[in-house]
Formats: sequence, structure tokens, C-alpha cells
Amino acid sequence: MVFGIYLRAFRTEDALFINALRRIEAMENKIGGVKRFVSPERELKWVQDIIQGDNPSAVYLAICENGNDGIIGYTSIADIDYRNGSCFWSGIKLAPEKSGKGYGLQTALMILKYVFEELRMVRCIGHALEEHGVAIKLMEKAGFRKEGLMRNYVYKNGEHKNTWLLSILQEEYIQVKQRYELEP
Repeated sequence: MVFGIYLRAFRTEDALFINALRRIEAMENKIGGVKRFVSPERELKWVQDIIQGDNPSAVYLAICENGNDGIIGYTSIADIDYRNGSCFWSGIKLAPEKSGKGYGLQTALMILKYVFEELRMVRCIGHALEEHGVAIKLMEKAGFRKEGLMRNYVYKNGEHKNTWLLSILQEEYIQVKQRYELEP
């Protein structure tokens, strides 16, 4: 598979872009987290804390198009448990004008490669609101399987929402790697 993107570490200048993504109401309504009103100054501190914090249980990465170092989105891995070999992929936030180019699947595959080949995890989980069909379809295309519906798991947009728990195991990733002809 030929990738049109790459991942890199956060930079201080990414904070304004990240803050602008946070203000896209339609995007915030589709994710499981609580909507937060964050000033650009607070966002800058958050990005700086990530850059300088060296937290071993979380990784935040900027998504960039090949040939351009500017951020077009971001993704993260959290709850990295080195003892049990598990982690949580929190999904993708991508600039709306970059949607529909296959960058979501490419990001998912890059994250899985990192999770299973660099971090040596054996299990990676993710969540998606039951109504967010695009996210569920993307995760399943990347090899995740539904484990169960977590009823009333999040309170979002004035009501409790069901959330799917999905996961992929190391041996399933090997099949995904072969299907998409990912390089070692």
C-alpha cells in the first residue's frame, strides 16, 4: 500500500490547528469524549506538556501529508500497559477538507504497525459511538472486531449514548499487514 501521509511528534505550532479542530461542532459531536471549551493558550500548554512530559503510557502524533510538514490531523494511543501488552487507540481527528482521501485507514494502519511492531502490544482496543458508522467501518476495515456494545457509556449532546468496544489482537494484525501489503 502506498501511503500519502506520515506521522510525526507534536510541535508547539500544532496547538492552534488542534484548537481549531476542537471548535468544529460536527466533529466534536461524533467523538466519545466530553466537549470542552479550551482557549488557544490552554491548548498550547497541553501540547507543550505532551512534548515535554515524556509520558510512557500515551503517545500523541501529528498526521502530515507527504511532502508537507504541516499538521492535517492527529491521533493518539493511551493507556499503554507494557505488562499486559494492551493499549487504547483513541482514534483520529482530521481536517474536514482532508476527509475522503483514505488518510483515516492509512493512519489506522500506521498506528497498528507502531502498536504491534514497536510497542510489542498483543491487544489494542478502541471505542466508537454506536451511531458513528464511519468510525466503526474504518476500524473494522483496519482489522478491529466488535467485542460488545457498552450501553449508555457516554453522555453526549444531551443524552446517554451507546458505544461499541472494538479490539484487534496481534495475530489479527499480522493478517491485516498481509492484506494491505505493509512493509516490515
